[in-house]
Amino acid sequence: MRIEEERIEAEKKHVKEEAQQLALIFETVGAFKVKRKGGKGGQIFGTVTAQDLVDIIKAQIQRDVDKRIVSLPEIRETGEYIAELKLHPEVTAQVRLNVYAN
Repeated sequence: MRIEEERIEAEKKHVKEEAQQLALIFETVGAFKVKRKGGKGGQIFGTVTAQDLVDIIKAQIQRDVDKRIVSLPEIRETGEYIAELKLHPEVTAQVRLNVYAN
């Protein structure tokens, strides 16, 4: 029984370490660029969604991220925004998004 508990603890520690490494990657990558069709006064058509961010992360750093862990502010204008990724119950990464109109 004790051996099983030790194995489970080691697995939890390993998962947390992987999440911390991924958080470090996200924070060192800089800002992700999001291009949207723009309107007047910095407005964009539509919003930037969690799925959009997941697709950009996959394209730029080849990492799969579940969209359910992404927390985004409401993005309806061009500018810089901060998104949070809850990678583990104890590990949260912040990524910057630069939203610009084309």
